This record gives sequence, C-alpha cells and structure tokens, in this order.
Amino acid sequence: MLEIALTHIVLGLSIAAPLGPINIEIMKRGIHKGFWSSLLVGAGGMSADLILMYLMYFGIATFVKLTAVQISLMILGAIILTVSGIQGFLSRVSLDEENDKEGAGLFHSYLTGFMIAAFNPMNLLFWLGIYGSVLSVSLQQPDKWQAFFLSALVFIGIGLWNINLCMTVHFGKSLMKPRTLRAISVTASVVLLFFGLRFGYLAAEMIFVASK
Repeated sequence: MLEIALTHIVLGLSIAAPLGPINIEIMKRGIHKGFWSSLLVGAGGMSADLILMYLMYFGIATFVKLTAVQISLMILGAIILTVSGIQGFLSRVSLDEENDKEGAGLFHSYLTGFMIAAFNPMNLLFWLGIYGSVLSVSLQQPDKWQAFFLSALVFIGIGLWNINLCMTVHFGKSLMKPRTLRAISVTASVVLLFFGLRFGYLAAEMIFVASK
C-alpha cells in the first residue's frame, strides 16, 4: 500500500513539474510580487485541477472532446496567457516582500492561477490522458473510495511541487542581481506570450477546419 501511495504522489509531482504556463506564472509572480503571490498562483491552479478531478470522475471527457468546447478553451487560454505575458513586461522586479501582502493583489494571483489551469487546453488534455487512465484503473477496484484516495495522493504531489517551486524562487531571487531577475522575468513573459499566441493560432486553425 505504501508503494502505491508513493507512486501516486510521484505521479502528482511529475504532472506538475514540466515547464508550462502555471510554473512560468508562479516564477514570474515570485519575482515581481513575492512568495505569497506565487504560492497563491499555485493554489489557484490546484483548485482548478481539483474541479477537473471531480468532473472527470463524473465523465467530463466526452464533453471536453467537443470541437466547440476545445475552440472556446483555446480562445480563453490565449487571452489569459497573452495578458499575463504583457503584464510581465510592464511589471517591475521587487525585492520588497511588503508589497506582497495586499489582499487584492493576492486574490488576483489566485484567480490568475485558477484561470490559467482551468482554460489551458494542454492542461485539460494532459489530465484526460494521464489522470484519466489512473482513474479508470481505480474505478475497476471493488472499493470505489480507493479512487478518491489515489486522487488525493496525486493532488498532494502537485502541492509539494508548487511549494518547492515557490520556495526556490523566493530564496533564489535574493541571491541574484536585479538585472538577472529582470532577464528571467522577460524570458518568462516571452514564454507566456508564446503559449498565448500558439493557442490563438490553434483556435483559428480549428475554426477554419470546422467551417469547411
């Protein structure tokens, strides 16, 4: 049982670790705003993941595969990521953690993380492919509560990765020069813009194919 638990925690770590929009946004917020803003971006993303877990348990996969739904998600994802990338260019790097304690700013960080995860087609397809297979195996067991238990372990793995990334950025930026932090921030913003423009292109391509 311990081996199964560790396997699913590692799966959660593996799901969260690849460099994608959420991790980029966590890094960007950590550089510009501080630890709590970056942590709440991860919390927002995890909230969206939790809702996806719940919906997948009740069979959302068929709905997500609809062309209209995929186009809508790509358009929303393109808008959110493009705006976030532009904000990164306009924001200044801050080493003052006092600027990270404003309630409105923290809520905005949480909401941004939630929106990126919820409307990111890559995230949805990844969950359908990886988590969907785990869930289907779990549901074949006599004890259906095992599916919820394994899902919770995957979720714990995601949380551990987010905390690790937030702490790495938090403690790492104090060792870097402002110019280096600015370069990292610009790079992160470029990556977010790339994802946003890519989703916009894919949405336009799907609309063109569907209109034929």
